[in-house]
Amino acid sequence: MKSPALLLTTALAASAMELPPDTISANQSFAVRNGNQFSSSSLDAYEGRILVLMMMTPWCPFCQSNASAVGDGVLDHFNAASRGALRGRNNHGIEIDSLLLSTEPAAQWDSTNSSFATANGYEKWGLDANIQRQTPRVLLGYYRGGYPNGVNSSNLYDWGNDRRRVVVMNLVRASATHGFREIVINQNAFTASNAAEAQALINSIQPPPVTVSFSQWVGIFPFVAGMSDADDDPDRDGSANLLEFYHGTHPLQEASRPAGPVFSRDGGILKLVYRRAKNIGGFTVQLRASTTLGNWQTLAENTLSIQTVDLGSVEEVVVTLPVTVDPARFYQLAVTIP
Repeated sequence: MKSPALLLTTALAASAMELPPDTISANQSFAVRNGNQFSSSSLDAYEGRILVLMMMTPWCPFCQSNASAVGDGVLDHFNAASRGALRGRNNHGIEIDSLLLSTEPAAQWDSTNSSFATANGYEKWGLDANIQRQTPRVLLGYYRGGYPNGVNSSNLYDWGNDRRRVVVMNLVRASATHGFREIVINQNAFTASNAAEAQALINSIQPPPVTVSFSQWVGIFPFVAGMSDADDDPDRDGSANLLEFYHGTHPLQEASRPAGPVFSRDGGILKLVYRRAKNIGGFTVQLRASTTLGNWQTLAENTLSIQTVDLGSVEEVVVTLPVTVDPARFYQLAVTIP
């Protein structure tokens, strides 16, 4: 009977571990002060930016000290006038937002929260609670160890000294380095000694890769005059320049030709597999079907299951085709530019 008890103890201890960096955060709700009222808000309100989220107990001197250290070591650094065009942004130009949330929802602390946020460089302040000042400490509970429903407790001493937590996360979709809502920093008791590392972690977040258009791609290669249009085929490999652009092959080397889409079968499921270049844009691509090699019909994306596999400079695309009772069906991958 001792072993089950030991296993139970281990499971409980594991559930209390804070969410580690690199974790993708679930969306979280909270209240933000808007004039004389609170408005419901969530992480979605900060999409496209880096969010510095500080949760603290306003009556706790140590909490104020740690929140001040975030202001001094992170917010003041990135908001310094000496950064010029990068003021308020990281080194890659991504905007940084900051939010101070009180874990005490009582109205008696509003003036303290407001003045503290202003004095320490936080752009907004609010409550780790809802706009009715109920269900406090949901975020603090979530980030300190996965209490998805929060800990509805009036006694923060139940949590030891964990009442001064800073969470920094990437809210840029398609970042070249980090996932959307990826936690970069999740730390209790931030001090000045952590500032340099925090700055470096924030600067490690990069925006989405710059996309290359067909006209920009053309400028990369030494085309002979009159052979750089989308329909031209200067290397005579049977693939027009536009297809070389889309599939990530060399338009002037016959040996570097796009591999045409191929079919694969998984049981009764038919799949179309091809490769395409990464970080390209300014075009449209459609998958079309026909039973007669005429009257091509574009297949709606919501009827297709599409998966991609990163292969470095290109990615493999696997399209699961819809089931059909047609005795014969033909498919066409159509790439066009404006």
